[in-house]
Amino acid sequence: MQETTRWKLDEVLRAVLELPGGTDVAGARQGNTAEWDSLAHVLLVGGIESEFGLEIDAADSLDLTSYDAIVLFLEGRGL
Repeated sequence: MQETTRWKLDEVLRAVLELPGGTDVAGARQGNTAEWDSLAHVLLVGGIESEFGLEIDAADSLDLTSYDAIVLFLEGRGL
């Protein structure tokens, strides 16, 4: 994954989860990040769609439950 793409993803996660700037989000998972509730998940999917110009279907959105899963998803789309 390109460094620019990773930086953008980090910023989307920090913004949606309302984390302080510079927070390491590489280990973020829906189950271990208190701020990552169901509403935040919907907002996160929307933020990723907006930031990267993607359309994420409902089935794919259910799999995006960790930083690593999101990275794999974006890499699969050539980002």
